[in-house]
Amino acid sequence: MKDRKLVEQKLMHAGKRRRWQQSWMGLWKGFFWGALLWLSTLIVFKLFPVPFEVLAWSGAAWVTMTIIGPARSLFKPVDLGETAQWVDDQCKLKERFTAALEFQERETWGNFILKDAKHFIEQIKPRNLVCFKLPSAAKWSVLVLAVSVGLGFAPEYRTEAYTEKEREEAIIKNTGKQLVTFIRQEIKKRPPALKPTESAMADVAELGTQLSKGKLKRSNALRDLAKVTEKLKKEHARLDRKPALKRMQKAARTPAESASPKNLNAMQKRMDTLKQQMGENATPSSDLQEMQRELDQLKQTASGLQSPEGGMNEALKQSLTQQLGEMAQKAAQTGISSEQLEAALANLKSGDLEKFLKNLSDAQIDMEKTAQMSSELQNLQMQMDQIGKNLAEQLEKGQSTFARQNLIDKSNKLTSGQLSEEELQKMLKELQNAIPEAADYGIVQDFLKKASKQMQQGDEEGAAKSLQTAADELENLMDQFGDMQSLMASLENLATAKMSVGNGMSWGQSNKPGFKPGGKPGKGVGTWGEEGGTWQNKLPQRAADNSGVTRPEMAGKGPSDRGEGKLVDGLTSTKVKGQFNSGAPMPSITLKGLSIKGQSRVEFTESVAAAQADAQSALSQQRVPRAYQTTVRDYFDELGP
Repeated sequence: MKDRKLVEQKLMHAGKRRRWQQSWMGLWKGFFWGALLWLSTLIVFKLFPVPFEVLAWSGAAWVTMTIIGPARSLFKPVDLGETAQWVDDQCKLKERFTAALEFQERETWGNFILKDAKHFIEQIKPRNLVCFKLPSAAKWSVLVLAVSVGLGFAPEYRTEAYTEKEREEAIIKNTGKQLVTFIRQEIKKRPPALKPTESAMADVAELGTQLSKGKLKRSNALRDLAKVTEKLKKEHARLDRKPALKRMQKAARTPAESASPKNLNAMQKRMDTLKQQMGENATPSSDLQEMQRELDQLKQTASGLQSPEGGMNEALKQSLTQQLGEMAQKAAQTGISSEQLEAALANLKSGDLEKFLKNLSDAQIDMEKTAQMSSELQNLQMQMDQIGKNLAEQLEKGQSTFARQNLIDKSNKLTSGQLSEEELQKMLKELQNAIPEAADYGIVQDFLKKASKQMQQGDEEGAAKSLQTAADELENLMDQFGDMQSLMASLENLATAKMSVGNGMSWGQSNKPGFKPGGKPGKGVGTWGEEGGTWQNKLPQRAADNSGVTRPEMAGKGPSDRGEGKLVDGLTSTKVKGQFNSGAPMPSITLKGLSIKGQSRVEFTESVAAAQADAQSALSQQRVPRAYQTTVRDYFDELGP
């Protein structure tokens, strides 16, 4: 029994080592066949337009085969009979160990055979029998890998039609992703208030999802974009027909729209602070700019004050003294601090040129700060002037936010019951004056009439409820205006999507800061300033982090250079049929709403509305001479569809 155990232990040790050798061989066989499969797939991928996913699946199969190869042998139990035959064959023992396992020890021949096998146990050395070395599969694997690496640098063979199709699919996918992202942000920013708007926005989101899957062809994508665009245009036109929303849209173009009842007090405090810093007689920014130019010229003239002999040019000194004295007197009369100018005048008379130039620089800095404060004060004052002072003006100008807050304040005052008779009469008069202006606001006018009647009857509580209901109706109209803005933003993005898909252009949207000619305040850097719009109020903004943003080198720009002309949005073509060739007839251009034959169908209403808005903006900015303001206002008021 003891001899049999010794034989089995020796065979088990040799069997385990042989199993590791088989696993090693299986590893390289699996690696080789996987590499061969990868090479075959790579050849197919280079020659035929198969998707890249096939190559990825081939790589996954390669890894799987490399794992399965050694696993088949590694987890296989050791067979002592098979191991005994292998040992007898390797050591040429004439089946001694095989026979020793077949006979039992209690048998006569079995005892003799076991003793004979035990005699050869010392000759069995598993380390010498099983040697780990690289098999031939490993060498072939290196060759397959070398061919695969070389083939990886070869370009894929693709026809021009397939390349164009693949490019279109990528553009359509990207367009769909951009639409989905925009709709999510828009709904989060302004949740739809009306069911039709919600349905229209859902259609845009669904279309974006379909486009992002890349299953639609270019023609089908353009067709679906046109359908959704038409639906949004109808809903936008339905809202645009409401007079109240037209007034709100007109008010949204004015600088006063950036103000709100919440920051109105902050604006007033800022104005009071600026007035206190500048004094009672605030100098207009135009006068300050004129004085700045005079001071700059004076400083340039002062650079030639030093004579070649080392002294001062007396004639120039007298001229500068006279000019500086007049400027200091003018600054004192307009309320500007003339301390630095007077100090500069004293140093000029004493002949201290260095201190004189320093005083001029300090005076420039002080005047620049004063000019900035004056400009800010004028902008704030312009905003405050454009805000309606009472309910009638607020409704007339379409300032629904202020009108709603005004109604809520009046309702709260009536609810408190602490108003005097004089205050009640004043409020009643304001409501009666606002009733005609509320004609475009639907049932708001009815509630104002009801509140006015209730106040006349002494029902203050009922009047407060009517005013609160009118404020709620105004809020409902504001929500509808928000839907109108969302629809307009969606239409702009759909137009971009149609141009992207129709012309084969990428969306080109980036959130990273960069540079833009005429860029407005915010992240990134601008180049040349934006022409026009200098009158508009720019509320103070938080400083943007422009670290890592480099301003590109730009060529010089002449005083009359305004850059390349730009087409308005309505004239930008989304699809042009044909090509422009020298001597060939002009290709057809499809523009919705226009016809080459017959009468033009350009929407006159939109043109008039735009002209009226521009005229009102010009009048409010004092860009039209006062002598002509009444004539211009009457002309555009009478102009209508």
